[in-house]
Amino acid sequence: MEENPFLRARKSSESASQSPQELNKQWWENLPMTYTEWEKDDRLPESFAKVEMAFLQSNPWIRRRFSFANWRGKKVLEIGCGSGAATILFAKVQANVVAIDITEMATKLTRMNALSQGLSVEVFNMDAEKTAFESGNFDFVFSWGVLHHSSKPQEAFKEVSRLLHSGGEGLIMVYNKNSLRYILKGLYWLIAKGKLFAGDSLETVQRYFTDGYYHRHYTPAELVTSLANVGLKTKKVSIDHMAKKMIPFIPKILDDFLKRTLGWLLIVEFVKK
Repeated sequence: MEENPFLRARKSSESASQSPQELNKQWWENLPMTYTEWEKDDRLPESFAKVEMAFLQSNPWIRRRFSFANWRGKKVLEIGCGSGAATILFAKVQANVVAIDITEMATKLTRMNALSQGLSVEVFNMDAEKTAFESGNFDFVFSWGVLHHSSKPQEAFKEVSRLLHSGGEGLIMVYNKNSLRYILKGLYWLIAKGKLFAGDSLETVQRYFTDGYYHRHYTPAELVTSLANVGLKTKKVSIDHMAKKMIPFIPKILDDFLKRTLGWLLIVEFVKK
C-alpha cells in the first residue's frame, strides 16, 4: 500500500528538525502548494497559467466574491504565496504587491511565475509570525488557506495587525471546524479505519487527510474573537467550499446550501481599528 503523502511529509519534517516552525517549513518544502495531486512526487507545475487556472477553479468564492482590481495602486501583502497564483492576480491589476512564504521553494516558484509573465513583484522568504517589515506598512493583507498552518496562529494574526495601517483591511481564509468535512471524514477515519482505538480524537485524526504539519480548524466565533484580540474588527464572515461537490450525486441546489453553511473554508474580511 502506498504511504499517505501527508504522513510521509510529516515523518520527513520530524527527521529534519524539532523546532515547531521548522517542522512546519519542512512539511511544505516537501509538498509545495502547486495544485498538483498530493500523491505525485514531482510537484513542479507544468505551467504557471495552469496554476492560476487551478487556483480560481478550485476556489469559487474567489471568482464570485473577491475583486483583485479593488486594490489597484494599493500596497498589498500576501502571506503564504505558494506558487504565486494570487500574487500574480494582484500584480496584473497593478497593485503594489509584496509576497512572503516560509519556504524557499514557494518564494522560488513565485519569482519564476512573475518572471514568466513579465511582472515585477517583491517576494521574500519570511515567517508570518515575525516579519521584517515596518509597522503600518500595508493597505491590505491577503492570506488564503495559510495561517491555520502556522505553529502559533495567534502570533501571525498579531503580526497582520501590526503590518496594517489604521483603517487598513484584510482577508483571511482558514479551515472551518463546523464543516461536514471535519466531522464526517474525521468520524470515518476514527471509526471505519480504527484510529479511535489508536488514541486519536476528532481533532488529531485530521492529520491523516488534511494538508500541513499543523492545520488548526476554527469556528467562526473563535476566529472573530482571535482577530478582535489583536485589534482587527470583522466586517464579514463567509463560509464556502472548494468547487467539487461536498457529497457525490446530491443536487446542485443542496450542494450550494451545504457549502454556504457547512463548507470547509471560513473566510473573514476585517479592518484594523
